Amino acid sequence: MERETIAILLRSSKRFIYKALIAITVSGAFSFFYSRGLLGLLLKKADIKIYYLSLPEVFLSSIELSIYAGLFFAIPLVIYLAWHEFHGISGLRPAQGYMFILAAIALFYVGSFFCYSIVLPSGIKFLIDYGQGNNIMAMISMQRFVVFCAAMIFAFGLTFEVPIVLLMLGKVGLVKSRTLSKTRRFAALFIVIGASIITPTPDIYNMALLAVPTYLLYEVGILLMKMNERKQGSH
Repeated sequence: MERETIAILLRSSKRFIYKALIAITVSGAFSFFYSRGLLGLLLKKADIKIYYLSLPEVFLSSIELSIYAGLFFAIPLVIYLAWHEFHGISGLRPAQGYMFILAAIALFYVGSFFCYSIVLPSGIKFLIDYGQGNNIMAMISMQRFVVFCAAMIFAFGLTFEVPIVLLMLGKVGLVKSRTLSKTRRFAALFIVIGASIITPTPDIYNMALLAVPTYLLYEVGILLMKMNERKQGSH
């Protein structure tokens, strides 16, 4: 049975990867035509000037931005495809599954928007102000700016998925809410360490912008797990 299960998972994984890559490619192709506008949105929030340091950098960076944008805009379809291929192991009914899909999509975009609107501008301002002085001037390349912004936005989007991840782990029986409740201190420590690594600045303010919401989402995840365990216990 284990071999059969592994074989099914492998086939499902191959189908998921194939379909997800097609969705991201199509989305990225459309995004390329709007890459200048997307770059403008990032620059508007950052409030800085960027430069290209080689002749092909603008074109190559536009392609790179299109790939990130393709993945960003294809997230709803990617999440749906993941559910469609792996819902059998989750034990969720279709109605519950669709609620998971909507919640996962909403949390990802809420985290991404939070980063774009608050964390990214303050983080970039801190780094620019810290680097200036003593005849030092910032000259940020387009390619590095695109990678920096994309990494930050995706990091926050994925971090905000904590409640969904915890609830799914509880659904499949890999972890209990009691265990997570007892390890709150360690979770808080790991969250702070992770926030200090992900956020681009060493100051407490920007680190707290990620650490505090993540910990609150961790508590929400525990609460959802407790509700699910009580519901399962009543049946």
